[in-house]
Amino acid sequence: MEKNRVEVVIDGQIITLVSEEKEEYMQKVALYIDKKLGEIKSSKSNKPVSEHLRTLLISANIADDYFKSIEQRRVLEDTHEAYVNEMGLMQEENILLTEKFHELQAQLSHVKEQHVREVGHLSEENIRLTDLNRELQAQLSHANKELEEYISTFDGNQDDRPKVVNFSSGAGR
Repeated sequence: MEKNRVEVVIDGQIITLVSEEKEEYMQKVALYIDKKLGEIKSSKSNKPVSEHLRTLLISANIADDYFKSIEQRRVLEDTHEAYVNEMGLMQEENILLTEKFHELQAQLSHVKEQHVREVGHLSEENIRLTDLNRELQAQLSHANKELEEYISTFDGNQDDRPKVVNFSSGAGR
């Protein structure tokens, strides 16, 4: 890979960096180091800081950021792993629920078929009972006509009826 030469400003000095990284990245690194230098310079310490001590403090700050980044990455990886595991469990549960759903659909379809058959049987029974009702109504109507004829025949032959005599007890005489 080709090496890039980039001039950057750190602590007010122009420095040439040589790297395989892109210029934007190297500028970002230089800006980060310059920011850390600025933090050391702006700290409220009244003691003068030697160049060597300043370099050590910057190194310590950068190492602190580095280790915090490693810890943050570990936490994120653990969180990611937990989410992946949870997603796996959810997928398994989804498969089980889908199977249960299909089972319930099959049961519902079976119940619907039974319902349709039962409705058909009930419709046939209703038709049979309706026909029977009509037949019984016709028989009843015919029986009523015969009864009316008999009554009218009986009413027409009043002389043929036995005479009813009312006997009273002899108390009122």
